Amino acid sequence: MNKAVHALIYVILAVAGVALYFEINLFDKKELLKDSNSQLRDCIVKLSSYIEAEDAKEDDAGGDPAPTANKDDSPVEAQEVEDISWDNLLKEYAYKYEKEGQKLLSWGSKESGQLRKLYFLDGEGNRVRDTANPDKYQTTGPNTASALIEVVEGRARRQLETLNTTRDELRKMRVKLQELVAEYNKLPPQMRQDRITIEKKNKEIEKLTSEKAALEDQLQKTKAEVEELKTEVTSLKEELTAAKDETEAVKEDLEKEKKNVERLTNLLKTQTATARAAPAGGGSGTMTSGDKGKVVKVEKSFVVIKFEDTAINELLGEDHSGVLPQLEMLLYRKEKGKDKPTVVGRIRLRQWTPNTNFVMADVLPDWLQTPVKEGDVVIPD
Repeated sequence: MNKAVHALIYVILAVAGVALYFEINLFDKKELLKDSNSQLRDCIVKLSSYIEAEDAKEDDAGGDPAPTANKDDSPVEAQEVEDISWDNLLKEYAYKYEKEGQKLLSWGSKESGQLRKLYFLDGEGNRVRDTANPDKYQTTGPNTASALIEVVEGRARRQLETLNTTRDELRKMRVKLQELVAEYNKLPPQMRQDRITIEKKNKEIEKLTSEKAALEDQLQKTKAEVEELKTEVTSLKEELTAAKDETEAVKEDLEKEKKNVERLTNLLKTQTATARAAPAGGGSGTMTSGDKGKVVKVEKSFVVIKFEDTAINELLGEDHSGVLPQLEMLLYRKEKGKDKPTVVGRIRLRQWTPNTNFVMADVLPDWLQTPVKEGDVVIPD
């Protein structure tokens, strides 16, 4: 019995040794597999930073209008063309492939965690059998590593298609460029020939221009002689007309002077008679202090002042029957932003307009501080 027990113990020890050996070797393999999976996940996450999340749209190329390259397609003839025919060389150009800054997948820790989930789990967190192969568990579906790998694969395929399309567009543009260069190369020889023809025509034009200039010089000399004779005749006519005009002007000035003398004589008689006929109850000739009126019109040497009713009564009396005194008064101006009024100058009352508050006054130039303006205020001296 003891021998059987000893034999069983030896067998158990041998099996345990073999198990330990396999455990040690499997541990290394497990760590290798773990590190490989981690490196693979990190690689997929890094790749997401270089893969665009969606394709560029047809109408999304930076917000700018689609580029144009209009080529004049009208025939070249010796005449002006009103309606030029334009051919847009970029009408089939895939502008959307110029779009920069497309949104990238840029996965992070959330997607890295999803890449660790090999199997599809139900609501209770249990693995689900694959309906196509019941002996295995389902590895596809939401929140699985397979779902993210399909996204990376799909977007990588689309980017490859975009790259191939871009290469095709570049080839088309190269062909168009070669065709345009071929057309352009036809122009220089024709332009050289045109320049030769133009140079010949220019020399002929220069010769004809020289002959024309000589004839024009001769014609100008003849015209100058004719104009000189006309000028002499015109000068004589102007002298005669000027003499007549001077005579008429002298007559008009004489008539004006006569009328002025007559008008001044009548005015003097009228003022003298008015002064003699004025009643004793006229104005006092003195005025109380305060604003009396404002300038309403400004001329070169005189102004028109509109007096207050009380001021007119002080000057001419209550019934306005007095003679206007030749008083000197001050002018000042009220200006915004200034505490004190500005002194403008002095005036002397000259003539009152009957039945109104308007008085004409002379501006005394020796007292003038600044030009008189409408609105300046009159106060007693």
